Amino acid sequence: EFECSFEASVQGAIYAREIRAAREDGRITSVPYDPMLQVDTDWDLGIGDSTVIWFSQRSPGGEVRLIDYYEASGEGLPHYRQVLNQKPYAYGFHYAPHDIQVRELGLGKTRLDVAADLGLYFQVTPRLLADKGQEIQDGINAARMLFPRCYFDAKACARGIEALQHYRWGYNAMLNEFKPMPVHDWSSHDSSSLRIMAEG
Repeated sequence: EFECSFEASVQGAIYAREIRAAREDGRITSVPYDPMLQVDTDWDLGIGDSTVIWFSQRSPGGEVRLIDYYEASGEGLPHYRQVLNQKPYAYGFHYAPHDIQVRELGLGKTRLDVAADLGLYFQVTPRLLADKGQEIQDGINAARMLFPRCYFDAKACARGIEALQHYRWGYNAMLNEFKPMPVHDWSSHDSSSLRIMAEG
């Protein structure tokens, strides 16, 4: 099993080379929490869809250590505030995508406002381009440039790593070619939050 390629079976896997290189370089391993460093979080926010949080530490040498991961669906921001409080981390910045500024129906507040009311203050990653497809592709390129500096905790981040392996381009069977947009499925949110990390 150690000899097999986990990415080879996923047609059009976007991060296949990057995950393979991380395995070969020993960057998917045990990555313990360093209490001398603050923990940043990177979010992809959903309501019906999953909300994903990557927990990372930046070393003085430039390493990005992904020490933890959390995912849930159908939960509000108070739930995630509680999850953060239960962990032993000293937090630095919390990064969220630009859509956190959309107003919630019936509340008259944005999720950014609701989070602030809970004592959770986000750095908003701005939307870079009006063209969503191009924005996603630019974000993927940013994530690819970040990957060589990333170390993943194999146990705590197992679900996130699995999602990154399965994140893939759509496929047009009629034209026998890949589409310029990724498939939107269970792996999308994990990959989106990693893009937020790279862009942030």
